[in-house]
Amino acid sequence: MIAGVQIIGFLFGLFMIYLTFLYYKRKEYNTKAFGAWMFVWVFFLLIVAFPTMIYGLMETLKVQRTADFFVMAGFLFFALIIFYLFVSVKHMQKNVEKIVRKLAIESER
Repeated sequence: MIAGVQIIGFLFGLFMIYLTFLYYKRKEYNTKAFGAWMFVWVFFLLIVAFPTMIYGLMETLKVQRTADFFVMAGFLFFALIIFYLFVSVKHMQKNVEKIVRKLAIESER
């Protein structure tokens, strides 16, 4: 990787760790979510600081350039996040429907 890109990536990772910690302290999410996001950002920092760690995986997947690997990994990560958000929204939607149904039945009485 180019040193400038590494510096920007490292600063971004540190900023995201700070934001993760800040939102955890504000009790925006629980310890489990905090741990998961800290894992993501620390892993990101390690990959940015030591990109040679992924060369073996890149050879196995027949990916030639590091940037291509990061783009593919980013798409996979965001697809995972979007799927998780979709499932969460559907679950909340069912819960809201149950509550509204219950309130409607109680208001009829």
